[in-house]
Amino acid sequence: MKLNRIGIILIACALAAITLVVALLVVRQQASQAAQVRNKGVGLVKALSTVPMTLLADSSGRGGVLAAVLASHDGSDFAYVTIGDANGRTLAEIAGSGSIAPATPLPADAQAGFGERTLPATGGSAPLREFYGPLADASGGKAYVRVGFHQPGFTVLAQDVSFLALLALMMFLVVPVMYVVIKREMAPLAALSQQLRGQLRQLAAPGRPDQAGADDMRELITNMQHYLDQAGARIVQLEEGSLNTTADNRLLQYGSKKLNAALQSLPDGLLMLDPAGDVTFASGKVEPLLGIPMDQILGQPLDAWCCDPALRTLFGRYSGDLRDNARSHKIDFAPLNVEGRQLSATAQPLSGGHGTMSFGTLVVLRDVTREYLARQAGNDFVAHVSHELKSPLNVIGMYAEMLADSDDESMRVESLNVIQDEIERMNALVGNLLNVSKLETGSMSPERNRVRLDDMLRDAYEQALPRAEGKQLRVLLDLPRELEAVAIDKDLFRIALNNLLTNAIKYNRPGGSVTLAARNEDNEIVISVRDTGIGIAPEAQDRIFEKFYRVSEAGAATQRGGHGLGLYLAAQIVELHHGRLVVESEPDVGSTFSVHLKIVSAPAGAAVL
Repeated sequence: MKLNRIGIILIACALAAITLVVALLVVRQQASQAAQVRNKGVGLVKALSTVPMTLLADSSGRGGVLAAVLASHDGSDFAYVTIGDANGRTLAEIAGSGSIAPATPLPADAQAGFGERTLPATGGSAPLREFYGPLADASGGKAYVRVGFHQPGFTVLAQDVSFLALLALMMFLVVPVMYVVIKREMAPLAALSQQLRGQLRQLAAPGRPDQAGADDMRELITNMQHYLDQAGARIVQLEEGSLNTTADNRLLQYGSKKLNAALQSLPDGLLMLDPAGDVTFASGKVEPLLGIPMDQILGQPLDAWCCDPALRTLFGRYSGDLRDNARSHKIDFAPLNVEGRQLSATAQPLSGGHGTMSFGTLVVLRDVTREYLARQAGNDFVAHVSHELKSPLNVIGMYAEMLADSDDESMRVESLNVIQDEIERMNALVGNLLNVSKLETGSMSPERNRVRLDDMLRDAYEQALPRAEGKQLRVLLDLPRELEAVAIDKDLFRIALNNLLTNAIKYNRPGGSVTLAARNEDNEIVISVRDTGIGIAPEAQDRIFEKFYRVSEAGAATQRGGHGLGLYLAAQIVELHHGRLVVESEPDVGSTFSVHLKIVSAPAGAAVL
């Protein structure tokens, strides 16, 4: 019975929905027809208002304008067209079949222009929709044209009947489908209800013992309760399984995201290749290392993005039928898309099942530019030091032979002087190398004390005089009357100062000058070494403080010795004292090296050396 009620309710709902849809469609059609009537009325009034009055007044039916209007609107909602004044007096008119033009005065605002109004129904006819407007040619008076149409009613157009019937049929067919589905789902409950009714009828039958009926009912209720308990337990089990599955999925997503974040944060670039050689994963570090956008790498074949021959050869070992699934390989190469960079690529096959299964290849890209430059610098260092030591040794050996074979006293003195100079050159080189080694290993720590710079600068000036006089140079000392004391390592700073003076003397011209000066400037003391030598080109000024770097000059390589450590060592010592070494130079004019040291106030009673 309950299912029958549900079916009836479904049918009623379907019929209500069909009725509502049909009503909405009828209302929409009525609104559409009203809009069409308005468009026709406004257009007809505006068209007739421009026609001369002589043509409009000819209503004899012999081809006048109004007759033409009636012929063109025959069979539609057209009612009438009249030409008259504002009070309703008609000069000419024409009306459709069964229509009468009402003699109704126009509204007071008719003189303002075109308008429209609704006229009530008269004599059982439908209400009228009238449109009016002034005539352009009124023949000396004020005349108006009025056009009337029957107000559209609520009707169903013939062309829409088939569509509405099809829509109603489709909606009505949904009802039996829903009824069948509901009936099928409720069939177990209906069977249970029928069984309960049968039991109740047996209990109510005459002559049946009450105890037997009660036992049957108790057994039925017990079985039903057992079934419900099993169904509830199964539902709980399914819910727990769903929760566990959701938790496992979230845990897997979290683990995947955490692993991906860890791989992305590694300083090296990672590439994961499938057995076919296509990239399935690439970390963010790969793009700056190779200079290739990420979207051109992921999911693309090797030939589409890799332009480095060495890398293509490495990838070729781990793709195709002859791939190597047992050994890793490493190569060093310079990427073509990134200038000045050296990379190391290590490929490791990913296999399982004791090598019987291949999951692809992991490629690790490392930036080894610094290591490469360090190795290259080490090789250059060994070659440079070997050359610098070999040259004075050859000179010493040559003059030693001359000293042994010659009896000329002047030749012996010259040989001894040359040998002494070369020994001093070798000592300077070895001393600078030891100091550089201490600086780079961090074993050189300055013992800073407050020092009077004027005394130390005068000592450096006096030591530079003999070397300058031997090259026909003048050495000048320019010190203020009072010079602040600074906290420096006196012995270490003297090495930097002597290197600057030696450089100024070595790269000067005969007859030139070297000026050692100092001045107080704000919170700094500036010590400058100025020469009138060959100067330094602008492109070389950024590199003169590099280790072993020497300025290239035509003819100077054989005329001036040097090992390229003096300025490097001076800059490092000044930096240890938290100072700055600045160069200003102009080719063929001279150079000025300035040491800027901070003035630090001394505590009370501090000694000054």
